[in-house]
Amino acid sequence: VALGYVVWLLRDVLTPIFLAVTIAYILDPVVDRLERWKLPRPLGIAVVLLVALGAVALFLLLVLPDVISDVAAVVRELPSKAQALLAKAEPWLLERGIPPPHTSDEWISKLQGQANTAASSLLAPAGNVLKWAIGGTMSVIGAVIAALIVPILAIYLLNDFDRMTAGIRELIPIRYRDKVVSYAGEIDAMLSQFMRGQLTVMAILAVLYGGAYTLLGVRLAIPIGIAAGILNFIPYLGSAFALVAGLLMSLIGGGGLTQMIGVVIAYAVVQTLEGFVITPRIVGESVGLREVWVLLALFVGGEIFGFLGVLLAVPVAAVLKIFIGRAIQHYKESGLFLTPAESVGMLAAEGAQVPIAR
Repeated sequence: VALGYVVWLLRDVLTPIFLAVTIAYILDPVVDRLERWKLPRPLGIAVVLLVALGAVALFLLLVLPDVISDVAAVVRELPSKAQALLAKAEPWLLERGIPPPHTSDEWISKLQGQANTAASSLLAPAGNVLKWAIGGTMSVIGAVIAALIVPILAIYLLNDFDRMTAGIRELIPIRYRDKVVSYAGEIDAMLSQFMRGQLTVMAILAVLYGGAYTLLGVRLAIPIGIAAGILNFIPYLGSAFALVAGLLMSLIGGGGLTQMIGVVIAYAVVQTLEGFVITPRIVGESVGLREVWVLLALFVGGEIFGFLGVLLAVPVAAVLKIFIGRAIQHYKESGLFLTPAESVGMLAAEGAQVPIAR
């Protein structure tokens, strides 16, 4: 409880630190592999960072200009497209006694009048993320400084990662060291497979959605694919965004019914591949968390800790899954769960001294 209270007090300060730790944790196995290839650790860190920066620069040079031009074109055309759609829908709305809004003030008042308290509470984590991204309690200068601190701190953590973990291991009392190291190893195996698997799944989904929508001629296909891949860390949000955005762009772009049907078919194919092939093979069914628990963790973490809670939610849920699994296993092997005969049999199987009744 004390640790949670400290994290809550320092949630804005800890956010860039947690991002740096996450980057170091993900890249540490790559640097370790380079070390096993007889490459000095500082040089291995430099190679990894150069490759990562090169990939980002290549993406910015090849993809970003087209994305910006497409977004700008859609923004320019959006008012006229929206007005044309509203003009087509206005007779149908008036027949049913629904006066359509024509100005932005009318739209805002309509939306405010239809606001739902339950939906607002469910969207609180997203609101916290938006507040943090826009500024919120952090100033623009603070956000820029934090963005600069993250890669620098990640480099330092990468350089000292193995020494830090070895130092922590040496501080654990000897009588508990084996058990704690066993738990830590299981947690590390799950987190590493889960996090790296999720990143891989996000990248694959971004390529699949972006490629499929590009082939169908959907406007903003690449940005939609990238956003759907990034949002995939929240169950159903990434896929829902891909479908809604694809249909909306087909409607605005004049693709017609054929393109909209193509979007639905592409969405169904990608979702089938993701659910039955991509995620089970890359993340693993034994590692993956149930969607309901991920959603619950995201809502609770975002409500309590803000943006830091959204970042911490899934790793903490994965760690809790391990402890809960161990606790259930211990309970099923306890005398409270088993019958007396089964308890004696289990003790005998483990080689314990079983008293003989006289």
